[in-house]
Amino acid sequence: MRESIIDIIGEIMWIMVFVAPLLSVIIVWRTFEINKFFRILIGLIIGLFISMICFYISLEIIFRHGMGPV
Repeated sequence: MRESIIDIIGEIMWIMVFVAPLLSVIIVWRTFEINKFFRILIGLIIGLFISMICFYISLEIIFRHGMGPV
């Protein structure tokens, strides 16, 4: 059962790789009161950083037992 929970967390992290930039742009857009260009730019930079972290976490979960059957 523990393995399936870890796999579900890995799947959520994999989906967050693609969703994080969109969510971060929306959050930055609503919280910052600066120029529109800078809102989008800051949101994308934060989103790409979060995506990179989620990507590395999901890769660690995927390859926790190596590349193939043991």
